Amino acid sequence: MTDIENADRLRVTTEVSDIESVQEVLGQLAELDATVDPQEMTVADPSGDHVVEVDIGSLTTKQLEALELAYLRGYYDQPRETSLADLADELGISKSAVSQRLRAAESKLVVAVLQAIRPWLVQSDTD
Repeated sequence: MTDIENADRLRVTTEVSDIESVQEVLGQLAELDATVDPQEMTVADPSGDHVVEVDIGSLTTKQLEALELAYLRGYYDQPRETSLADLADELGISKSAVSQRLRAAESKLVVAVLQAIRPWLVQSDTD
């Protein structure tokens, strides 16, 4: 047997050009009953001049699910296309639970982005 056959986990790196492609890949993996645990995301502008690696490993599955749904439903659009109440209904949880998940996820993402682009600004947990 190969090491891959004995491995409990396999790290796969993919590059996609848009969010719809990411959703398609994740959907296909879900159909295969694969467990997906996103740990890092690299965002680059089309020219490749500006690249930022963001550690998203601190996000819980529920936080990521809420962020994705909020994004897809237009919660972050100006003006908003959906409300916390609508997101809560779709997720089957309370409005305050959705708000808490989004705030916690947003806070983690802000810290991750700032650590990536201004590491001297954000103190890490290991300091």
